Amino acid sequence: MRSARELVESQYAMLRQRDLARLPELYADDAFYSMPGLAVRPIELPAVLRAWSGAFPDLRTELTGLVETAGGVVVEQRMTGTHTGALHTALGSVAPTGRAVSWDVVDVVRARHGLIASWRSYFDQGLLLTDLGWRPEPAVDAPLAA
Repeated sequence: MRSARELVESQYAMLRQRDLARLPELYADDAFYSMPGLAVRPIELPAVLRAWSGAFPDLRTELTGLVETAGGVVVEQRMTGTHTGALHTALGSVAPTGRAVSWDVVDVVRARHGLIASWRSYFDQGLLLTDLGWRPEPAVDAPLAA
């Protein structure tokens, strides 16, 4: 049975090899993947990661820390890439800016019976969007109450 660390290393290897179609094999049937503004089932994960790869074709990950726990792994990493494709977020789409950006991500991965039970990616989406020069339009035109 694979440990959480082995599962994480397998997923990162698949990402480096652009072998996204096989990612769901690492996940339990009732598992989920989430990031700011998004939660998906494993079968949907390849499409999400293809969208990020489309927005940042040169996307690179540098692991900066890894802590194993009894049932999982916490991974710290720095993502870098050049924004040359549309980035679709929960706040709206960001047209390509050509900007090189970097942002920090923390992944919390839990495993169960040799499969990934949950993978949660945490990062400051607002900071990333600001670095891209994009700000969403306010949802309401009403003035703030005093």
